[in-house]
Amino acid sequence: MNSKIRAAFLIGMTLMLAACSAPTPTAIPEVNSPAASTPTSAPDVYNPYLPTATEVYNPYLPARTSTPARLPTVPPPSMPNDYIVIAQLNLWFNGFGCHGGFEAFDCSGRRTTPLTPALGQVYSSANPKVIQQQIDWAYQNGVDAFSIEWTTPREVQASLEVNIDDAFLKAPNLSKIRWCIFYDFILRMDQTPSLKGINISRGVNFDDPKVYDTFVADMVHFAKKYYGQAQYLKIDERPVIYLWSTWSWKGKYAEAVAEARQKVKDEGYDVFIVGDVIWANQFDPKLASQFDGNSTFTFLLPGIDGSKWKNVQDASVDMDRAYKVWSGRVSKLTVAGRADLVNIQPSFTPQFDNRKFDYGNPIYVPAESKEQVIAMANVAAKYAQPVGSQNWKLIWVNTWNNWAETTTIEPTADDGPKYPAGNYQFDMLDIIREIFGTATFGQ
Repeated sequence: MNSKIRAAFLIGMTLMLAACSAPTPTAIPEVNSPAASTPTSAPDVYNPYLPTATEVYNPYLPARTSTPARLPTVPPPSMPNDYIVIAQLNLWFNGFGCHGGFEAFDCSGRRTTPLTPALGQVYSSANPKVIQQQIDWAYQNGVDAFSIEWTTPREVQASLEVNIDDAFLKAPNLSKIRWCIFYDFILRMDQTPSLKGINISRGVNFDDPKVYDTFVADMVHFAKKYYGQAQYLKIDERPVIYLWSTWSWKGKYAEAVAEARQKVKDEGYDVFIVGDVIWANQFDPKLASQFDGNSTFTFLLPGIDGSKWKNVQDASVDMDRAYKVWSGRVSKLTVAGRADLVNIQPSFTPQFDNRKFDYGNPIYVPAESKEQVIAMANVAAKYAQPVGSQNWKLIWVNTWNNWAETTTIEPTADDGPKYPAGNYQFDMLDIIREIFGTATFGQ
């Protein structure tokens, strides 16, 4: 989902790597365009996780805005329905300033999102009140779990593990939600000083020992540190992890995944790996079979040309076609080393607008109405396949709060028109409840 609020790097890498061939791909019918968008160079690296000199938290909106009205919500039952909704919660917000996640990196003070969160014009992910409110909103509105982006271990400067360990996992209402790791292996290599020499411009190459060894070590790290946590999301006792940008992998990735699975198993866990692996115009069965679940981060699929999209309704039509083709390709494909069939786990992204954040590569696919977002959610619901003894259908909502890309479902302020791509208030959470159901793990 980063030239650093992950977003710019995501777009840069998507446009650049989508132009490269996947390992031994076979062509599949076009969804929109036979080729990916024109490659662009990745932007200069920026680390948004560096703390500001003084953390400032504003729990209230400026006078010109108001918090959207909301009646009290009756807590849902403590058992989830068939759809397990997992929303990406980003913990890299630090309040005001150019390292706070809401302002331009040049310290000009220019705001990088057209939206205003209901929590305030800015907020801090280290603030206990922020985490507590995000959890309450989620479980009251049909979001079963958060996927939390992980980039580096705690000993690396400005690691997100600090907020995971010291803020999120210490939330007093943590029992109301499940969570899992969203492993951003791209940023792991980019933000770790000892890994700076790795070239990822043409994909993640596991022939490089540093890439291979780091991946395996990180997978073991998650098992040792997090999989035993009571609220960690599991499918039949199998801890779930989402791996971003796996469509760009090449080299000895199969060997790395097999070794990681075995070493995690030695720690007592049979990991359930979800890969961001779905292409619009290519299919590599070897790569797809490495993951228990096949997914995509947003509707901006590698290999798809969304330049003609006017709105989310247009994107939903192409996504429907892409999922249909991919589902047919993996219908009899088993997970490498297992008898289980590969499971389809669609993503749901309500809209996309990064024009205030990435001037060099603006992308605008707005929701022009609530009905358009419902259409996109229905596409995800249509292709989600049951998995495990509970027959859960996993839906990856990307994102809960990536404000720079306007892919958020977290409530916004009541300020201005809701559409197109405006402050939608609670509309996105209303859609989650309507399409995917209200019952969660909440207590």
